[in-house]
Amino acid sequence: MNARSLRSQYQHAVWVAVVAFLIGVGAPARADDKDAGAPKSTLPACVQVTTESRYVPYGYNHIVTIRNGCSRDATCVVSTDVNPKPESVEVPTAKAVEVATFLGAASSVFVAKVTCALR
Repeated sequence: MNARSLRSQYQHAVWVAVVAFLIGVGAPARADDKDAGAPKSTLPACVQVTTESRYVPYGYNHIVTIRNGCSRDATCVVSTDVNPKPESVEVPTAKAVEVATFLGAASSVFVAKVTCALR
């Protein structure tokens, strides 16, 4: 090997090390960072909320499901970042209610905001 080839290999190794260092320098992920962009919901502990995007021709239907495991009925208000208009729904004890917040959306991604109060 000549000096020029060794210098080229050295420079390549240095660049690889610099890139690897820069990739690893980012702030460490914390457990509470995963939902940092999602709005906080106020829910009783016995109410569960799930979201789902159902593919249909021409887009996605955004569905929010609220399950009431409480001993009392719940009144919930549902909105999303795609459809910020709040919708009120009644969720009886030991039942689940599906709320279609948007039909035929271009994107499957949405964030739901749900607040519930027991009656």
